Amino acid sequence: MPVTTTIGEQVLEAVIAGPDEANRLFTITGAANILISVTGGQQKTETWTFLVGPTFTRGQFYRAIGTASVSSQFVNLGIFQGPFGNFQLQINSVEADWDDESGRVEARVEIALSSDRMINVDINQLRYWVTILAQITD
Repeated sequence: MPVTTTIGEQVLEAVIAGPDEANRLFTITGAANILISVTGGQQKTETWTFLVGPTFTRGQFYRAIGTASVSSQFVNLGIFQGPFGNFQLQINSVEADWDDESGRVEARVEIALSSDRMINVDINQLRYWVTILAQITD
């Protein structure tokens, strides 16, 4: 599972009332630099991981969800005779959960990429949005 770092992270913290003992809602956005490439006729599925947001103890963390989208791609159609080919890009899953080693939330994004003919495709960056429920005592 490839691991990457994030850039341009922004964190918004809001005081909330629940569910259960949760009293904070953190919204984190940013970008993760990745590189997944295919050339004509290839298909590839990779899961990229990266850490987001502030550090929490196990007792503070309640739950997290995430979403991701591709924010940078390069497609080279190549030079060939005949009809143009195609490529397919799919984000299969996005998960976010507390990482006990770092104390931060680990986001996992599974990406499937395929192309046919002479088409080369590079996916270079993801944008992410992660929301964390936590219990913070002052």
